[in-house]
Amino acid sequence: MKRFVAIATSIFLFFSFVHLAQISQADSQNFEQDNCHSRLLTKGEGCFVYQFKDRKTFIPVYYYLPNKLNSNTQIVFAISGEKRNARDYRNDWRNIYADSQPSLILLAPQFQQNDFPGYVSYNLGNMFTKSLKRLKSQDQWAFSDIENIFDLVNKSEKLKLSTYYIYGHSAGAQFVHRMVIFMPHARIRKAVAAEAGSYTIPDKYMEYPCGLRKQTGNQLPPVELKTVFSTPMTIILGTKDNKPLSDEHDTYSCDAKQGSNRLNRGEYFYTQVKRIASSRKENLSWTIKQVTAAHIVAHTNPPIEDPMLVSCAALEFFPNLKDINCN
Repeated sequence: MKRFVAIATSIFLFFSFVHLAQISQADSQNFEQDNCHSRLLTKGEGCFVYQFKDRKTFIPVYYYLPNKLNSNTQIVFAISGEKRNARDYRNDWRNIYADSQPSLILLAPQFQQNDFPGYVSYNLGNMFTKSLKRLKSQDQWAFSDIENIFDLVNKSEKLKLSTYYIYGHSAGAQFVHRMVIFMPHARIRKAVAAEAGSYTIPDKYMEYPCGLRKQTGNQLPPVELKTVFSTPMTIILGTKDNKPLSDEHDTYSCDAKQGSNRLNRGEYFYTQVKRIASSRKENLSWTIKQVTAAHIVAHTNPPIEDPMLVSCAALEFFPNLKDINCN
């Protein structure tokens, strides 16, 4: 019997190893097919690899580079949802504007599950270890990777940009609004967080990640609310996204308290932020915008965000865009 169990265990482990190897190989092949093995950007759509200086991990970055760069060229980051399907988000942004208006470099970094596992590494920006007890050095935060990728592209394309735009949807919206809060000196020109399922409210009486209070482990870094509130950011909410969220969407203890659906949670978040800014007599450069949109497009694989969200985000960044519908 023991021999049978040993043999069965060996077979299970063998096939598990083969399965994992196949997944890893498939990911590698996809990156190779997308030319995700070079830092060299070429005109049009492509993918390059951002390699960490002191780590073996890397981030594939799907991009679009226009044929001509000029003094008006801007960089836009698109941060994907929980499926981490960065290429689709690059494509969504690519599809909403003509080559001539405006001159944009689109960057969609793919924070892979192997290197950034779970919500702590992605939704929370990789600030803490999985237990949320040990605060990592800032150069290990996923937020810092955005800054580093910006520097890399800025230098490689011989641009002299001092700021960038950043858009996040769903889990990406969680990433973006927390980056604004915890990296207030990041070079963000304007941020858009669309359809987040959970928020960190800059309230020192609420427990992290719901707020800024932390009772166990390392404390949060100091948050400069005056600087945070001065960073332009728009919270975009879809009016069609008013159905109750299932329990699997409630990762944090306070999620249900923020509202039963994404629309309610976004409204609650903005109301609380306005209250805090008013009590501190701080100017608030954050706005909220409700649009006729759902969370995702039904029956797509993988799921992608409602195109209306992207259109409305684009108009937040570039109000003079033509033939863009946002309502």
